Amino acid sequence: MQGDVSQAMLQELCADLRLTWRQAGGPGLRTLGAQVRLGKSQVGAILNGRIRQPPAWDVVRSLIDSIQTYAREHGTLSNLSLRMGVEEFWRPRYTVLEHAFRQEQRRVGGRLATPAAGLAGVARPGPPGRGPAVVPRQLPPVVRNLAGRSAELRALTSLTDRSTAPAEATVIAIIDGTAGVGKTTLAVAWAHRVADRFPDGQLYVNLRGFDPAAPAMDPAEAIGGFLDAFYVPAQHVPARLTSQVALFRSLVAGRRLLVVLDNARDADQVRPLLPGAPGCLVVVTSRNRLTSLVVSEQAHPITLGLLSGTEARDLLAGRVGAERVAAAPDAAEQIVAACDRLPLALSIVAAHAVTQPAVPLDRIAAQLHRAASRLDLLDSGEPDEDLRAVFSWSYRTLSPPAGRLFRLLGLPVGREISTVAAASLAGIPVRQASLALAELHQRHMVGTPAPGRYALHDLLRAYAAELAQQVEPAVERDDAVRRLLDHYLHTAYAAVRLLYPHRGPVDLVPAGTGAVVDAPAGIPAALAWFAVEHAVLTDAIRCAADAGLGDHTWQLAWSVSDFLQRRGHWYDWLTSLRTGLVAARRQADLPGQAHLHHHLGLACAMLGRHDEALAHLRQALEHFAGLGDRAGSAATHLGLGSLLVRLGSYDEALDHDRRALHLYRVAGHRVGQALTLNNTAWKHTQIGQYRRAIEYGEQALIRHDEAGNPQGAADAWDTLGYAYHRLGEHRRAVDCYLRALDLFRGRGDRYYEAGTLTRLGDTYAAAGDGGAARTAWEETLDILHRIGHPDADQVRARLHAGSAVGTATRAAS
Repeated sequence: MQGDVSQAMLQELCADLRLTWRQAGGPGLRTLGAQVRLGKSQVGAILNGRIRQPPAWDVVRSLIDSIQTYAREHGTLSNLSLRMGVEEFWRPRYTVLEHAFRQEQRRVGGRLATPAAGLAGVARPGPPGRGPAVVPRQLPPVVRNLAGRSAELRALTSLTDRSTAPAEATVIAIIDGTAGVGKTTLAVAWAHRVADRFPDGQLYVNLRGFDPAAPAMDPAEAIGGFLDAFYVPAQHVPARLTSQVALFRSLVAGRRLLVVLDNARDADQVRPLLPGAPGCLVVVTSRNRLTSLVVSEQAHPITLGLLSGTEARDLLAGRVGAERVAAAPDAAEQIVAACDRLPLALSIVAAHAVTQPAVPLDRIAAQLHRAASRLDLLDSGEPDEDLRAVFSWSYRTLSPPAGRLFRLLGLPVGREISTVAAASLAGIPVRQASLALAELHQRHMVGTPAPGRYALHDLLRAYAAELAQQVEPAVERDDAVRRLLDHYLHTAYAAVRLLYPHRGPVDLVPAGTGAVVDAPAGIPAALAWFAVEHAVLTDAIRCAADAGLGDHTWQLAWSVSDFLQRRGHWYDWLTSLRTGLVAARRQADLPGQAHLHHHLGLACAMLGRHDEALAHLRQALEHFAGLGDRAGSAATHLGLGSLLVRLGSYDEALDHDRRALHLYRVAGHRVGQALTLNNTAWKHTQIGQYRRAIEYGEQALIRHDEAGNPQGAADAWDTLGYAYHRLGEHRRAVDCYLRALDLFRGRGDRYYEAGTLTRLGDTYAAAGDGGAARTAWEETLDILHRIGHPDADQVRARLHAGSAVGTATRAAS
């Protein structure tokens, strides 16, 4: 009965506090909590009566003072019906309440604790001589519908087991990740799941590491809150932080305690809050990578990435309803894509959908698609749930160089970027760019899709783009884009000249001031650079076209053409060449048009678009003739010859070879002569003149070897292998094919490697070695699948038949 009376008195006090707060019109719970050194949820619990024991008198007095100060400043003091002085009105009531609780404590034998500063915990009998042991339960409410994160949950749970090991120190987990990725949600959800494994309680504090409305919490404030949770009287709290830390660690020594340190700014903010003895588990969340804690405290980092597609759909379904999502699967996919699988963005859109149940999901998806900026729709009206605001809290912590680079990364310059390319974008030395990128990575403002590569997810890119428009002058934005394109163009040109030194040169547009060129040191480096950058280079070509930089556009397309062809990136190859041709036409650049028509003719021929190929090659021939470019004309005649072989016009094809050979001889182009001789050899194989083909092929091989052209030599060995195969000299054919393969593989020419492997398999099959044939064809099929080439069907037919069927097609260079 006595307990019912004391609880009724406590609820009456809370109700009067709540009424006073409402009549004053504020302040907000977050602001009020900061003034009284409590969290928003703790203040809310007191005002709403969700406590079982009275707060400390200092807390009550601070709440009243803060409310009345706010009322005076905002002209609402006259609204307060309970506006009598603190000592005259509130203190006597509190004294009676405190007396009632002390009587109840004595009645139950010390099982209730003395008043606490924050939300009261459950008390239980403590060890002899230490008084009642308080069991704080400070975890915030758990968020429903946690989607995915199964691997991270398992990792955290495994650390729970480690924290019980007697020889272990305090176990620390760090959950880090970009803004809005769900770090707090994961930490709190998991903490609730394992709370029963920590019988001595759970402590929680929001360290406000990235709060725009208040400074990051001082460790002394956090320690003070923890000591309050254990009902340490204010007069017993030491003045110095080191002594407070020592007291806290003494209190928790020997206890099984879970400590959640949310939104930490850095390691220095965290270290004083770490228990000093085994048995405790600390979970830290932060937007920063707290690497020093990993090094010095052996903390276990758990980095949260974006949700998978399935997890993102599950989150959406959990918030708006599975039936609603199932009824509009395409719209749900569009929403997931527009939100970039970022949990906060999905939660905001889901909130819009839940509050508008009559609005179909496809309409919401359309709004996201049509919006000038998706960020405009990703705002719930609350600072904590406005994506721009959430991103800004991280952005404001950046140093000026890192902030500028972040803004520039929002420009339309490709999906990812290297350190050297970033230096060119910003017009700064490579070391400075490396430091700025490291800071952005440390703050989770950029990701690292591969070592040495950096990228923004789409929503962060949109935010960076807005900042660039707001902060960077238009001339600086234009200069930054040009510097980056200069980097890609001049580096790509240096790489292609290493790989294909006998291609005719072009007059590059000069690199501007501040651009950084990273010329590869050799053929392996050039191949590796192209392999890593090829997707970015195709983006750069589109970017150059959009920026009206015609020379950059067509010269980039020319520079990447051979690599894209020989690696089998067919769509990128064709699209880039077409974009380059449009740019060259726009500025009436005849050399550019000639080169692009030539390469487009080769691309269309290889992809079976024969009419287009013929038109492009004839136009290239016309332009090169008008320019007096003999080497260009000769190369185009070779292309026409190869196309006519595909069309079965062998005599006309050989005529183009003769013209090409004459032009190359007049120009003194020895490699061109060798290429022509090899093409002529291949044409002779197609009309059954195998001995004549071998004569031309051997002449081509000698010239390629003399000129140091391994690419041409590989083509010649392949031609010889085919001629010997057709003559039934299988051993010599195999030897030639193996020599060709070795050279093709050394230069990364995947498509040509696949063609040689196909013909090698045919030779093995003809020689009766079915196992070797199957091995060659299987390797061929793997390559063709990887590059998406239709020749895969022919090779698959060989494998099904178990023998060589038909004759391999071949595109001569």
